[in-house]
Amino acid sequence: MAVSERFQGANVVDAGRLSPYWGEHAARYVYALPFVGGKRVLDIACGTGYGIGLLRKHASYVVGVDIDASAAQEAKKETGDNGAVMLADGLGLPFADDTFDTVTSFETLEHLHSRREFLAELRRVLTPGGKLLLSTPNALYSKPVNGIPANPFHIHEYEPGELRAEIEGHFEIESFVGQDLNRSFRISPFFEGQKRLPKDPGTQAQLLAWKMFNKIPVAARERLSEAIWNKPFYPTETDYVFDQSQTETAPTLLVIARKVK
Repeated sequence: MAVSERFQGANVVDAGRLSPYWGEHAARYVYALPFVGGKRVLDIACGTGYGIGLLRKHASYVVGVDIDASAAQEAKKETGDNGAVMLADGLGLPFADDTFDTVTSFETLEHLHSRREFLAELRRVLTPGGKLLLSTPNALYSKPVNGIPANPFHIHEYEPGELRAEIEGHFEIESFVGQDLNRSFRISPFFEGQKRLPKDPGTQAQLLAWKMFNKIPVAARERLSEAIWNKPFYPTETDYVFDQSQTETAPTLLVIARKVK
């Protein structure tokens, strides 16, 4: 599962905050920060390492693991003096039992055939009482047809109840939330969100204006956005909410679970 597959061509690191994907993905790592302070952390499918750069500022140590050699090489730039990156498969991690206090696994589960084995391996490397933070698309939002996701790189997308049951086969769930864009953003940067907008003339006029603004050359667009709204044009990592009341409607599900002896 290469980086290009996970992000469908959106390189959130090279583009940084100029990518519409940056805020959505980075928000999960920001959400994870209260659970990594002073901890030994494993970031599964770390990609090009943007999450490592966020986590290691709070964690005792962060190890990023990815199966893609080019991604792992890029991720090494984010490790600093309290991080490392390894090439490894999530189904056979090169770590002893009870090695990590926290594991982050964001947007990985949906790409795998052996999902139960993957969760069992994450449980194995967690310390007793250790936390797993895992996110995956919400099938109630993405609506796979006959169980087949629209994203060609996804093997399986979970409905909330199904994901809860899958996780509870290995962990004790402490929190189960939906991740969605803050309501202050009237227009989503993603096509799926835009398709769901109301069809009234006012909303559609706002969408048209957004699309026209989006076509402005990047440097000029960002200067204008900062001047008008005092923020980047695309949502940032602080523009997403995680709410247990949104598990039926949010595009993404996020679980915090604990390893019980």
